Amino acid sequence: MIGRLRSRLSASSLGVRLGSTLMLALMPLGVLSVVQTRDALGQVDATTLAGVGGAALQAVRSQIDVIKEAQISVRVLASVLSSAPSPGPDCVERVTALARELPQATLVAYIPLSGLMTCSSNGRVYDFKDEPRFQTLIEKPQPRVTYNPHGPVSGTAVIGVSHPVFDQSGVQSGVVAISLSYTSIAPNEYSDSLTLWRPDYLATFLSDGTLLLSSDPDAPPDRMIPVSVDLMDLSRIANHPTYLDDDGSGRRILSVVSVTDDLYLLSIWRRNAMSYLQQASAFTPYLLPVLTWIAALAVAGFASSRLVVRHVRALARTMGSYVSTRQRLMIPELSGAPTEIRRLHAAYEGLIRTIEQEEADLQNLLVDKDLLIREVNHRSGNSLQIIASIMRMYRREASDPKLRAVLDGLINRVIALSSTHTSLYTLSGQRDVAIDVVLLNVVKRLKEIHGVALGVATKRLQPIRMEAQAAVPLALALAEAVGCYFSLPGLGRDAVTVDLTESDSIIRLRIGGPVVPQFRPETTDGLLALPQRMMRQFAAQLFGTVSIHIDDGRATVELVFPRPKGT
Repeated sequence: MIGRLRSRLSASSLGVRLGSTLMLALMPLGVLSVVQTRDALGQVDATTLAGVGGAALQAVRSQIDVIKEAQISVRVLASVLSSAPSPGPDCVERVTALARELPQATLVAYIPLSGLMTCSSNGRVYDFKDEPRFQTLIEKPQPRVTYNPHGPVSGTAVIGVSHPVFDQSGVQSGVVAISLSYTSIAPNEYSDSLTLWRPDYLATFLSDGTLLLSSDPDAPPDRMIPVSVDLMDLSRIANHPTYLDDDGSGRRILSVVSVTDDLYLLSIWRRNAMSYLQQASAFTPYLLPVLTWIAALAVAGFASSRLVVRHVRALARTMGSYVSTRQRLMIPELSGAPTEIRRLHAAYEGLIRTIEQEEADLQNLLVDKDLLIREVNHRSGNSLQIIASIMRMYRREASDPKLRAVLDGLINRVIALSSTHTSLYTLSGQRDVAIDVVLLNVVKRLKEIHGVALGVATKRLQPIRMEAQAAVPLALALAEAVGCYFSLPGLGRDAVTVDLTESDSIIRLRIGGPVVPQFRPETTDGLLALPQRMMRQFAAQLFGTVSIHIDDGRATVELVFPRPKGT
């Protein structure tokens, strides 16, 4: 049974198909599970953020209610006192009655603009004229809630709730103030056994960032509140709770709730310590898709590795070995590979045989081509030598000096072509040729034709290799210039210099010698101007330029052209 099963598996391509089918089939399920889990956790986070603001208000509900009650009381008291032209003895009764209704108040008082307080709930008289906070209340007559760590009357930390008093004409006559004991309205410890979050810090702030109440009065706000929170702009983040960066002790939530127009409740919540099982439950939603994917990948990996991958790797190794070393490796156990892989191996073997056969044929063609090129160059050189000999015969028979000069120039050019082809014949079989060797043979052949003595021409040629098609126009340009110099009688030692250099892919050929009529600036037409025109034509074939410089009795011809691409 096992053998039949193995035969069925080896006779098909189920390795890759099984792995890919399992992965594709489980991919929607895995993606859906992860997405649903992520959405569920996101909804939990959103619900947590929404509930934090309400829980923060619940934690300080009694304290905020006291502040709101004080705000309403001072507004009502200011309205009552504004109806009297000048608060009299009944002012003390009103503030005393209000103090009895508000047990958290340490002082209820009316303070005129002069600053001398005579109407207070405790019967004390105090002059607020020099108090900075009182001056602020007078300068900007508007309802205020302030925090004073040292109340001038009670001597303790108080929360001041004030409201301006205006007379019948609308002119401010004084200020009504209620001082609430800070200890009586400070936030208490908040706990809820049904939630996983607890407030780590609670504080109420005014719209200008002034701290009123704090669950930890000894801790400065800048140590408890992240640096990114701008206390001067709490309205921007009000009612938008958000998660804070993990400070190493767990996730935190920042919540800012707008209590009134100028009063904000800021709270920082931290997750309660969780047991191991609670922490594990946070990853439980991801456990099912993860385990499913792991099982699917394990099965797909085993099936594909056993049935397909090992055979493909063996085939890849033999291909790579053939590409790098031209050696063909045997593939073991290929008989058990799927049908498609065996067919691929057969196609590979056929392709290798075809490549080897075509490479052998191509090598034979290259050898034949090299032999043909050598033969063409050899016969071209011989033909040019015959043409030059015939032209020398006509020159000996000609009596016209002009005709003899024309024949001399033609003979020089033909000899230069013959020397170039002879050099290419000896250098054939290579992708590129040594230009310096070609030019050296051309100069040597011209010296033999003109009968120039040894040492007349100095050659400084850098070893430069280029494609063969660049050799012909460069050799002809050299023959034109050197032939003009060699035509002068009585040349001394080093009279002619030939330099070939290359720098930054720019090739320069300089031929220097005595000033000859062909290279003078005034020579622009006629037979004497022919060498200049021909050199420019040869330079154009190389995409270069020709320039002639005359200095201190010497004429220098310079041919500059770029190195052809691909050489």
